[in-house]
Amino acid sequence: MRKPRISRLAPALLCLLLLLPLAGCWSRHELNDISIVVGMGIDKKNGRYQVSAQIVNPGQVTQKKNGGGSFSPVVTYQASGLTIPDALARMTVKAARDLYLSHLRILILGEEIARGGISKPLDFISRNRELRTDFFLIVAKNASASEILDMYSPIDPIPSNSLFTKLETSDNTWSATGKVTLDRLIQDLSKEGKGPALTTIELIGKPQAGEKISSAQNINPAVVLKYDGMAAFKYDRMAGWMDENDARVLNFIQNSTYMTTLTAPCPGSKGLVSYQVLRSKAKIRSLAPDEFEVVLHTQQDIADIGCRLDITDPSTLSALTKAADEKLEAMMNKTIRKLQKQLKVDVFGFGDALHRQNPKEWHKIKDWNREFETAKVKVKSVSTIRRIGTTIKSMEDEIKK
Repeated sequence: MRKPRISRLAPALLCLLLLLPLAGCWSRHELNDISIVVGMGIDKKNGRYQVSAQIVNPGQVTQKKNGGGSFSPVVTYQASGLTIPDALARMTVKAARDLYLSHLRILILGEEIARGGISKPLDFISRNRELRTDFFLIVAKNASASEILDMYSPIDPIPSNSLFTKLETSDNTWSATGKVTLDRLIQDLSKEGKGPALTTIELIGKPQAGEKISSAQNINPAVVLKYDGMAAFKYDRMAGWMDENDARVLNFIQNSTYMTTLTAPCPGSKGLVSYQVLRSKAKIRSLAPDEFEVVLHTQQDIADIGCRLDITDPSTLSALTKAADEKLEAMMNKTIRKLQKQLKVDVFGFGDALHRQNPKEWHKIKDWNREFETAKVKVKSVSTIRRIGTTIKSMEDEIKK
């Protein structure tokens, strides 16, 4: 007699049921066995890597949010080594738990590391299987990476989280910084016709005061961490600093501007007018191996008028558009000249545009950065004003009535 189908499947089903309790995550980590690293700083001193790791105290973070807690919500450990893995391994004698890097939010590179070359630190970072690629990389300016990590934040009990969200907010509303992740940095480093750029952070005030948690409880903090432009790199070495306007121009040309504010002189009168740039798109055209054109299209709203203008007059709107174009073109020309003559590195991607648009000419060039120094770059701004606001005349005109 033929056996029923269910009876034939019974042994297989029994085996599956027995295996279910064995299922699980082989790489699971218990919270009590690990130190969660949210921020890391890498400096170099006397030929050795100085690594700082900011570790979360989960119990204290919860108590702080509930209004309690007598200990710091984070602790920063430091160790030195011949390599970064060597320093991190030495750090475990202080941390007493395994360092868990999967929740890293911010990685700060010291200026000496940035100027000496970031390829060696990046080798460890890109190889480590625990590290995700969604954390931001920044460069410390006029301070060490460890000093930046030691500063408390008045907004967030975890300073590294504050640095992460502050960078996201400033990049989305001011666009004078760059949210550079590991993937993007490696991509820029691999391009022959474009150098990378990383956001810079500066410490304003006395570092000793910011190391105390009480400093974050003052209405006017004794020390402030401020994002201040970007650092331009030639290959893997930092070539110099870019100020806020330079960084904004870079974001315009790279199509990385989400929103920003533009201020220009009032056309035909004293005072200033502010524009809120809501959309922008730039295109680089290679006209010849040593000649390029950048066309920047922007859409803007009038945010503020500090002079007497009749906004209902079509000629006034045309004059405001022209003022915005002149301001943007002046900004682009100034920054491009600075990168050509002072820093001597192409972070915009003119070489990459030549490579894509005219590969035959590109392969004739041996040193693109040297060619970039003398390249002719024409810039053109095409602004469109979408809205003038809810009032027609300036507040100055309304008051003088």
